[in-house]
Amino acid sequence: MDRQPVLVATEGPLKGARYPVDGDGIALGREDTCEVVIADPNVSRFHARLVMHNAALWVQDAGSRNGVFVNDKRVVRHRQLSPGDSLVIGVHAFTLELEEVADPDTTVDMVRPPPPGTSKFKLRIVVVIVLVLAAAFAVVSHLVGATIS
Repeated sequence: MDRQPVLVATEGPLKGARYPVDGDGIALGREDTCEVVIADPNVSRFHARLVMHNAALWVQDAGSRNGVFVNDKRVVRHRQLSPGDSLVIGVHAFTLELEEVADPDTTVDMVRPPPPGTSKFKLRIVVVIVLVLAAAFAVVSHLVGATIS
């Protein structure tokens, strides 16, 4: 099983919310475009960002006025996060957890169309071709009728 970092809100109005962090990272702030929207006047529009780099998760302060704190220490530019670390922005506290993700080999396959050569597959192909030809005929008829009138 693989593990994915998840930011979990432990204090503040977002308490209990879980935010998975993928390879693109997540933004935290007041702005609606942030993945973690923190409606707090003491939080900047774009306050901080969590990013994956060299198989590690990092927090970057985006130049916020009130700062970002990891384990009660202010983050100056960036700092690596570890599972169990506490991240504080304003009155909002978060912790980093690792969540198990299922292996791709254990997932259930989607229903697939029948393989070529079966009668159902051939029938579907014929129906699609007939529909495409009927649509093309209707368009040509409409264009010819419009040019005549």
